[in-house]
Amino acid sequence: MKNIDDILKQALTPKKEPDFGLNQNILSQIKEATPMKKRTNKKFAVVAASCALTLGIGSISIYAAWKYLKPNQAIEELGEPALADAFSEEHAVYVNETQQYGGYQVTLLGITSGQDLTEYKHFISDSTIKSIHGSNESQITEANEEGFKLLNDRSYVLFAIEKESQPFQDVSEFFYDIFPIVIGYDYETNSGLFENGSGGHSFLKDGVIYYLYECNNLEKYADHAIYMCVSDDNPSFSEYSYLYDNDFQNIARNEEYEGLNALFSLPMDAAKADPTAAKADLKALEERRQARENTPVEPLREDLQKAYDFVAQITLENLEENASLITEEGATQTFGPADKQGRISIESSYYRDEFSVKLNVKETFSNGKTEFIQPSGATNYNPDSILIEHFKLNKDGTITLQFYAPNLPK
Repeated sequence: MKNIDDILKQALTPKKEPDFGLNQNILSQIKEATPMKKRTNKKFAVVAASCALTLGIGSISIYAAWKYLKPNQAIEELGEPALADAFSEEHAVYVNETQQYGGYQVTLLGITSGQDLTEYKHFISDSTIKSIHGSNESQITEANEEGFKLLNDRSYVLFAIEKESQPFQDVSEFFYDIFPIVIGYDYETNSGLFENGSGGHSFLKDGVIYYLYECNNLEKYADHAIYMCVSDDNPSFSEYSYLYDNDFQNIARNEEYEGLNALFSLPMDAAKADPTAAKADLKALEERRQARENTPVEPLREDLQKAYDFVAQITLENLEENASLITEEGATQTFGPADKQGRISIESSYYRDEFSVKLNVKETFSNGKTEFIQPSGATNYNPDSILIEHFKLNKDGTITLQFYAPNLPK
């Protein structure tokens, strides 16, 4: 499980910039920009080595007949003719497996892979991803000149998602986290092999959300078991919804998780595996990782550095002296109660500091602690946008979040 520093660094400043990878509590990681879905790392609870994992069956069914649009019909709705052809019965694997958890019904419709199947091209650098329409020749030329790498060999996995209670009215109603797991590759370390440039497209039809997930081509890893996770959990905290065991090389649903945590086994053709290419990609990933670690951190602008230095010395004891409580509407919010996992969902909608996180009450407020503060980062490199987030555990088990503005020296 994460300690409080891990929780706060990873989850409470996801929209801040720049990367202040220095020696303060307010430092956080650079997040890779993605045009469709922000990718975040997931960690999984480790199961005791004496307990071999089995895939939790739960509520699973496979329809004898199609209830939804067929995969190629669904892709036609997205206006991608080449991909629609790749999703025809001749070229794709149709699955049609349904799982029901947490008030949702998720169906894995099918999967296909190939090169240059969509009108959009993905380009990647060490920290940025660009999605460019094929007709935009100037932007493609610019990406090539800037040293971006083209990601044109992709896998596409199509889902149909329904509410059990009522039809969806809008695609924004479904909060999701979808990602692949390749058994034998530690997810936390090697997810970049599969999710580089990952993202998705969705549309609503007859109360059903059709979601097309895409990532690097998974076929080269087809000699390994490959799973797709579909969860409504907070992406940074998926260790609550899935159990991953490196020793036994297996993954299972956390049966105690009360929300959606579907787990699909992908029917991949082992004959299409390419261990040599997979090994080369793993080596290249490690080289990129080492290069980033060895890249010197550029110094921050002087006024921004001074602001961070000032904020770093603010504690609970001197908070009132060094910061002012913000009284604007939305700057004080209360959340709770806790779910069955003992977590409280914090969905801050305060416009200067929006974020989403699930805090484990016992871990966050351990040893009798009932409050803590966490500085946020600067938005658009503006020192005046820095805030102090104050969390307080109330007697009724809820958490109150207040925002303070640091009294920065002029």
